[in-house]
Amino acid sequence: MLLQRAGYEVLATDSVPEGRRALDEGAPDLLIADVRLGEFNGLQLIAMSGRPIPAIVVTAFVDPALEADARRLGAHYLVKPVTPGVLLSLVEELLRA
Repeated sequence: MLLQRAGYEVLATDSVPEGRRALDEGAPDLLIADVRLGEFNGLQLIAMSGRPIPAIVVTAFVDPALEADARRLGAHYLVKPVTPGVLLSLVEELLRA
């Protein structure tokens, strides 16, 4: 809702398979994924993407290994709670790049 209110078009999915389909069919400009996505995780979704995509990984866990993996995949790593201003600024920065 935060991103929609800021004027962004948002497509939300409930699972990695749905997210992968959205990445393949819709070619979004940015991916925001939680680390925990059922039997998969957000890092796997980034790795499975058929093309490079700016990404933000959000999690409630401080985990240096997960953060290193996210950065290796080119994603930004945010730990919840994420303040709206921080998220919106990062989204704007990534979409400008």
